[in-house]
Amino acid sequence: MVGVRGHQMCKTKSATATAAAPSSMARSSAATTTPTATAHGRRSPRGTNGTHPTSFSTSSAAALSTSSSSAASSLQALKDSLPDLPLLLTFAELAAATKNFSPAHRLAPGSSNSFRCALRGHPAAVFRRALRRDPAEVSARLAVLGHCHHAAIARLYGAAASPDGALFLAYELVPGAAPLSSLLRGANNPSFTPLASWHSRLRLAADACDALSYVHLQAGTVHNRLSSSSVLVCGQGALLRAKLAHFGSADLAGELPDDDDGDKEGRHRRTGSRGRRIEGTRGYMAPELIAGGSPTRRSDVFALGVLLLELVSGQEPVRYELNKATRDYERTSLIESAAAAVAGGGEGGMRQWVDRRLKDSFPVDAAEALTTLALQCVSKDPGARPDMSWVAAKVSKLFLEAQDWADKFRIPTDISISMAPR
Repeated sequence: MVGVRGHQMCKTKSATATAAAPSSMARSSAATTTPTATAHGRRSPRGTNGTHPTSFSTSSAAALSTSSSSAASSLQALKDSLPDLPLLLTFAELAAATKNFSPAHRLAPGSSNSFRCALRGHPAAVFRRALRRDPAEVSARLAVLGHCHHAAIARLYGAAASPDGALFLAYELVPGAAPLSSLLRGANNPSFTPLASWHSRLRLAADACDALSYVHLQAGTVHNRLSSSSVLVCGQGALLRAKLAHFGSADLAGELPDDDDGDKEGRHRRTGSRGRRIEGTRGYMAPELIAGGSPTRRSDVFALGVLLLELVSGQEPVRYELNKATRDYERTSLIESAAAAVAGGGEGGMRQWVDRRLKDSFPVDAAEALTTLALQCVSKDPGARPDMSWVAAKVSKLFLEAQDWADKFRIPTDISISMAPR
């Protein structure tokens, strides 16, 4: 039922324009026939030479001109409303756009599965995925997913299958965007982050939650790619916003089960193939995925919970640190350290655990509330994890409270001091 509802809610303006176009054409047709009916319904006077008076010829020409103009406007409006993307692209078109996937078009140095190019005038990012479904099914799913749009989701432009059985997905190339992971943990200067305010982190958390809620409820699918690397941050200063990348990737590539109704009740089931490759990112994969289960909305919620903990602490989901006493590397889990911080209390455990680059400029009770919510999302039992609609509402409320808190403690900037003598 979710998939059907999602398909209905994802109807684009092109469908609306198509439905509205006949009405416009009918009005245009009526405008065309009205002068004719008037002319035949009443005997028109004729001049001495047997022709119609000049006044009738002028009005008739004006009516026909108006009718033609209206019809042309309706057709142009219909044409403009039809989406040029997404498309079922050809592999040859992608190969030409990326110069046969040359290193010069790679999206990141050393990456052989992501490229940048221009598709029909649109800057695009192209990703290569293993295709695990019938290529004929891709077009049907693309027609549904491609018509789903959200401000916090990078738009899907199109897809193409290669001769060797791979799937290439094209998305909008968000200008000036950087992965959230690079902003939280910069390699060059780990002590600096542009996300130095509690308000900015809550805004990104709210954007990510809204996007994933849309994926689950309106698009009716599973993301299965959520991590701090797949959340793109764009804008500057107080205008930083987040966009979720790789929307529809798992669905189009055939990584999802045909029906996940049972998963919504907290159950997970294994796929039929014992040799199925586990898709996911270390630290974000739910226990049932590691055990061989299929991706579900519940496993997405688990990954989101890890992402929320990252935003609060600035730490990686899993890291290995050298124990100077034993000279062994010890594994540190972000989930375990978050649970210990909440158990330790607000002023003690939480203040020590929250990212120090926030410089204690955050409400401790709000940080504890968000951490507690994230720990619910990463519950080992899939059935104990909340739905995304509930999580998005809670995070949205915390974001509004963060706005009020920032306004209350903002340093005044409209104060002027004069040093001139009186």
